[in-house]
Amino acid sequence: MKRIVLIDDDATTNYLNKMIIERSALVDEVLTFDSAEEALTFFNQSNSPEDALVLLDINMPIMNGWQFLDQYGSMERTKSNKIVLLTSSINPSDKQLADEKLNVVDYMSKPLSVDMLQNLVSTYLN
Repeated sequence: MKRIVLIDDDATTNYLNKMIIERSALVDEVLTFDSAEEALTFFNQSNSPEDALVLLDINMPIMNGWQFLDQYGSMERTKSNKIVLLTSSINPSDKQLADEKLNVVDYMSKPLSVDMLQNLVSTYLN
């Protein structure tokens, strides 16, 4: 089963990204979380997906994407998930830091497009 997990504090962004993904019919399931904390709680559960593509925002309140990655990386059963940072950040140090994170497979700028989605699915979910 092909799954994408969206983690972004902006509900409108999550809604639009979910619409793009569902209309593409490239994956079987889309899960959305408005906070990194909610997503961590979900991934800590035994029924969380494996082999999912996670689209993660960096700039979020309370727990940002980097803090999420630090805690997520210590969770054994999530190793098969692939994380793509989908962000509006233009800070070059963010890209450099992303390259150093083990679970991060890609770094992309918002907004998500159908072409980006097709590329991500064919590269990381097939």
